[in-house]
Amino acid sequence: MAFAQTDEQLATAAKAGDESAFSALVRRLLKPAFAVAWEFTGDPDEAEDVVQEAFHRMVKALGRYDETRPFRPWFFSILRNVARNRLAWEKRWRTEELDHNFPDAPEAPLEALEREEIWDRVEAGMASLSPMQKACFRLIDLEGLPRSDVAKALGVADGTIRAHLHRARRTLRSFLNPVRDGSLKE
Repeated sequence: MAFAQTDEQLATAAKAGDESAFSALVRRLLKPAFAVAWEFTGDPDEAEDVVQEAFHRMVKALGRYDETRPFRPWFFSILRNVARNRLAWEKRWRTEELDHNFPDAPEAPLEALEREEIWDRVEAGMASLSPMQKACFRLIDLEGLPRSDVAKALGVADGTIRAHLHRARRTLRSFLNPVRDGSLKE
C-alpha cells in the first residue's frame, strides 16, 4: 500500500488484512492520538496506555468500520471512549504517589514567591476554562497540533475549535495580565 492513500483507503485495506496499510494508519494517527489521550488523562504514561488500548480496540472493531464514512472521527470516538472509561476507573481507584523530589538548592524567597504566584495564576486560569477550551488550548497551543486535526479528533467543527481557543486565550491572558503589568494584586 502506498503511504499517500487516504485514511479511509488504508482502513479498508487494513480491514482486508493488509498489515502494511494498518502500520501506515497507526503511524499517521499516533501523534494526534497521543495528544488527545494526554489531554484526557493529563499524564503521558496514562496517555500511552489509552492510545495502545484504542489501537487494540480499533483492530477488534475494524470489521465493523463503515467504509463510506470518514475514518478519523470513527477512530477518535474509540479513543475518547477508552479515555473516558479509564478516567472513570481512575476516579474510583485513585491513589497519590509520594513526592520524592527535593530541590537541590534553596530558591531566593522573592523568586520563589513570584514563581508561585505565576503558577497559581496559570492554574487558576486553566481551572476556569471549560473542558473544551482547555482541550483546544492544550492540543493547539501546547502540543502544536493543527486546528483541523483537533476538530476531527474532538468531533466538532473547525469554527467551534476556533471559538473555544479564542475564549481560552482571552481568559488566560486576563489571569496573567497582572503579572505582565508588574502589578501582582489579589
